[in-house]
Amino acid sequence: MHSILSCVFVGLIVVAAMPTALGKGAEARPPSDDPWVLVSYDPDQPYGTYLGNGLISTRIMGDGVGSQNGQPLPCFMTGLYDGGNMIPAPTWSDLRFYDGDMQFEIDKDADYRQVLDMKAGILTTYATWRAGKETLKGQIEVIVSRAKPNVGLVRAKFTPDFNGTISARLHDRSAKGSLEMGRHDTRHDFPAKGLHTKIARFVDKDHKDRLLLAQTIVPLEAQTPGMRVSHGRKFTISGWAAVSDSGDQSIDEEYASSVNNPGAFFSDHKAAWAKLWQKDIVIDGSRRDQQVMHSCMFYLLQSVREGSQWSIPPMGLSDSAWYGHVFWDADTWMFPALLLQHPELARSIVDYRYNTLPTAIANAKAGGYAGAEYAWKSTSTGREGVAPGLLFSKQRHITGDVALAQWQYYFATGDLHWLKTRGYPVIKATADYWVSRVELSDGRYEIRQVMPPDEDAGLVDNNAYTNAIAKLNLEIASRAAVLVGDSANPEWSAVAAKLYIPIDAKNKRFIAFDHYESRVAKQADTELLVYPLQFELPEQDKREIYRNTFDFYGSRMNRGGPAYSWSAHSVIEARFAEPDKAYSAFQMGIERYLRGPFNYLNETASQAHFNMCYITACSGPIQAVLFGLAGAHMDYFPQDPSKVELTFSPCLPKQWKSLKITGAQWHGKTFDVSVEKGNKVRIDSSQ
Repeated sequence: MHSILSCVFVGLIVVAAMPTALGKGAEARPPSDDPWVLVSYDPDQPYGTYLGNGLISTRIMGDGVGSQNGQPLPCFMTGLYDGGNMIPAPTWSDLRFYDGDMQFEIDKDADYRQVLDMKAGILTTYATWRAGKETLKGQIEVIVSRAKPNVGLVRAKFTPDFNGTISARLHDRSAKGSLEMGRHDTRHDFPAKGLHTKIARFVDKDHKDRLLLAQTIVPLEAQTPGMRVSHGRKFTISGWAAVSDSGDQSIDEEYASSVNNPGAFFSDHKAAWAKLWQKDIVIDGSRRDQQVMHSCMFYLLQSVREGSQWSIPPMGLSDSAWYGHVFWDADTWMFPALLLQHPELARSIVDYRYNTLPTAIANAKAGGYAGAEYAWKSTSTGREGVAPGLLFSKQRHITGDVALAQWQYYFATGDLHWLKTRGYPVIKATADYWVSRVELSDGRYEIRQVMPPDEDAGLVDNNAYTNAIAKLNLEIASRAAVLVGDSANPEWSAVAAKLYIPIDAKNKRFIAFDHYESRVAKQADTELLVYPLQFELPEQDKREIYRNTFDFYGSRMNRGGPAYSWSAHSVIEARFAEPDKAYSAFQMGIERYLRGPFNYLNETASQAHFNMCYITACSGPIQAVLFGLAGAHMDYFPQDPSKVELTFSPCLPKQWKSLKITGAQWHGKTFDVSVEKGNKVRIDSSQ
């Protein structure tokens, strides 16, 4: 076990390669294994990809712009909800080209290649576009700026095979369910004199202004009546867009600077992504493993940004499935995947819970309880999004999951001011909830009628995971109170001491819930007490109970269930020092769930969701590497609430020569962790 003390500097350079020349026929092209580049050779592949910057996003399919076969694809904006449900933003990326009334469309019999450069955050479609006998050969690039969060760009570079006139249009039609267009205007002095910028305002169902969309095509002649083009002479047309929810002034400066200086726009965007990629997971081994790891990180990073006060829905900004509501996916699966390298991004997840604390308090009061009860399916306001009468709202473990994430954020950052002002109010209120929620029976406290993580079990009493997270919540509250100088509620420790954790004494393992009979669980459940809960047990019993619990319940998990279950299994096997099994579980959480050429991860192995990227599943392999194969442990000491420690006990699989975590952070220190054969660890300061 190695701590992060005594650090020295070490550097890292990663070189990205681009794919080779255009090819014809998707069936003749094997998938790319480039660590930074994903490629599609099929303009009709049904999955597509999405680009985002944590504020705005766009969906892109084979056509290379924000539409497919003439239909606009959805764009999304963080915080854009109507009635508590996420709705699409106006489609800002739908740039089309015309010869008179005839639209140029991709020639599917010609060479085609669509390339996602994850290192630079740019999608480029190389193809031939045809209108009758006339063609435009070249490429279309799409960028959602990481540096200027409101701004996006669709840029075409074409070489025509004719002499004539073409025009370009940025359509502002929206995907179904979006806001309605209220009014629009054309300005000639915004963002640059002489350019037509269309300003459209979008309203909700109550006709209240919600969004502003600015669109500009450069050069001006690309719009009606059109621009003269010459055979064999390359030209460029750029479709700029800015999306804002707070009026013209909020986008004037960054939009104008982008349109007027596209070179700086590109370099700033690439620099912002380069800064994010300074915090990398570098695998010396399977190129496929490295590529998938980068794609998992890429999609997660596209779904969050620093300074946000919003959490991350299961699909991030790729889709509005489950109405964009927030689940334990964010607190338990995405948050730890961000925390070790990107605490500034992870913070939005815990801050969202602080901001919705008043609603959580109201939720508890409505149910007759004290404290705060967080919704299982949390809307934009924190209200319960589960339809009345459905049992899913009984997944009360979410309240403890929220508290644990708050504690982990303090753990990793040591930010006592944040703990006092934001984290502790949540931890305190959730602990008060459990005190009012438990029932005393035969000298012990029980929690009845809850749905466990294994949703197929229905309502049960004394679910081991729920009781364990409640106990941990109560213990955390007592420790946090000491740190912030508050008087701990004595009932927290009293309830925690007598809270029933069902254990089979004979077989030395946890019991899933009262009256449990061996059954196949929908997903990982009881074994989650081993990880991520790291449930405290006497040292002489811990390993045996952990091992027996995992062996029993892990073998009874649906092997086609949610992908993140496999990632938890990978961490657990790594902590048992089983590298082959840990790597196998890591692979199981990836290969059975990958969809399409751009490495979308599906929720389950049996379903094929064509239009969404399950960000929860993307977070799983990251956790598996950080907290399993690289061996990161965040440990606290019950006798000393102020003492926390990050250590590394790696379990490097034989398939990898080495593993490196760059840009890890702990209490303000930044460092790199290198794991070599024999599980040798080196920790080097990167400052």
